[in-house]
Amino acid sequence: MNNNYTVLHLHSDMSNGVTNIDSVTKYQEYVSRAKELDMTALAISEHGSVFDWYGKKEAIEKSGMRYIHAEEFYITEKIDIDENSNPIKLRDNWHCLLIARNFDGVKELNRLASKSFNRKDGHYYYAPRIEFSDLLNTSENIIISTACLGGILNRASDEIQKQFIDFMIQHKDRCFLEIQHHNVLDQKNYNQKLYKLSQRYGLQLVACTDTHSLNEEHAEGRRILQLSKNIHFDDEEGWDLTFKSYDELCDAYEKQNSLPREVYLEAIENTNKIADMIEPFDIDKKTKYPHIYDNPDKTFKTKINEAYKNHPYLKSRYPSSQVIKRIREEYEVYKKVGAIDFMLLETYLREWERDNGIQCGYGRGSVSGSLIAYALGITQMDSIKFNLNFFRFMNPGRVTNADIDTDYCSKDRDKIKYFLLHDKMNLPNIKTSEIITFNTIATKGAIKDVCRALNISLAEAQQISDAVNIDGTIDDKWKEQYPEVFKYVNIVSGTIVSIGSHPSGVLVSDKEIEADVGLCSLSTSDYPVSMLDMH
Repeated sequence: MNNNYTVLHLHSDMSNGVTNIDSVTKYQEYVSRAKELDMTALAISEHGSVFDWYGKKEAIEKSGMRYIHAEEFYITEKIDIDENSNPIKLRDNWHCLLIARNFDGVKELNRLASKSFNRKDGHYYYAPRIEFSDLLNTSENIIISTACLGGILNRASDEIQKQFIDFMIQHKDRCFLEIQHHNVLDQKNYNQKLYKLSQRYGLQLVACTDTHSLNEEHAEGRRILQLSKNIHFDDEEGWDLTFKSYDELCDAYEKQNSLPREVYLEAIENTNKIADMIEPFDIDKKTKYPHIYDNPDKTFKTKINEAYKNHPYLKSRYPSSQVIKRIREEYEVYKKVGAIDFMLLETYLREWERDNGIQCGYGRGSVSGSLIAYALGITQMDSIKFNLNFFRFMNPGRVTNADIDTDYCSKDRDKIKYFLLHDKMNLPNIKTSEIITFNTIATKGAIKDVCRALNISLAEAQQISDAVNIDGTIDDKWKEQYPEVFKYVNIVSGTIVSIGSHPSGVLVSDKEIEADVGLCSLSTSDYPVSMLDMH
């Protein structure tokens, strides 16, 4: 056996986007600690989401470890419909850990995550959920672990438990019974139940940690923040949710004394077995623009020619030879950098705006250096007249994602968003979503939260908060006067407390964004929201 293991069940503050104050630890902090311990792989399995999974993949792989794509899903027995076609909502919401074996598994898991956030058909009820049948219909690309005391084998009916066990027996190679090390009676009894099931049916045990905090300080910071928000999880009393080294995990099982030593050691080793089942995958990072015409080159040329013929100024201001030469030069650059689809998308949007009486800004940013953009009405800035530089916008020697900023007045913003997000630009192959933002606690808010938890008066908390400088720092004299306050402020500052959507950005794609990105939802919006941020 190895003298190390793989953490498979772990929550960062990204889980706070689904569960109130689930963690105050950033995933980057877990990655650093895993690297210190010479771990070779890591999974960060948030509650109910795959938020920022690509950032996690990059951070883990940059640290020399294997990225494991995972989520702790919420499962409901069934979503039924009443006589009025409304979903009947049952708050069972059992936990189950799903892990992707390969890139096909990543996309399958993301599809399930996206499905779970549907607020209109009953999937989302207190939490994003999939149906029990969805779990049973997962492919061989998904590894399943039974999760914590909130899981199916501890909370569901006898009939559901039997179906789940039968399913696990049929898929022994990818289904695991999850034991945990928490030294509480319920966990001890559950471990022993799982051990008996493993003996009876030949199912494999896996030792997961259900980690929520980097260390004891972060665990206390989590408790302080929960206290300030009046949040309490009854079923966590006595649990040890801190990140464990291999030796610390073995010691925890020794103290728990619920299983024979050789049994929990094998279950710990099975975390490495699961890691070895994971196939690394690469992401295609090439620029991708939505493909909205069957023959983009021909369409682009046709639109440019028509625009030039009908333009109110170009033909009268400049010799045709000058304009045509400039347009041909720009066209070759657009073709070389692969941005024709992007320009067609912008042209399509401008055409719709003109047809619907929507006025956008005259032009902002480097796109105004393009004569083609002027001809097509993407910008109203004449690049020849104002001697603007096209190569600031498109440069074949420095290819980056194209960037066009567009301004709208407030009365038209909602019309544009509706066209993009609800109508999907009236294009059958286009999928769209809002773009997620992660809302965090700033220094002033952290001070007030910590002071509230420590029973420091509102007036005193306000006085400390008012001393925060404009850049978010505070003079040392306050830290010296209130050392306990700032011990926790340093931990909880920057913690994610909720999710929102970008005020100006929309994801427009001809890809399957439910699988390639992952989608969630907000109670304040009717539109889907990406699980990756704009970066």
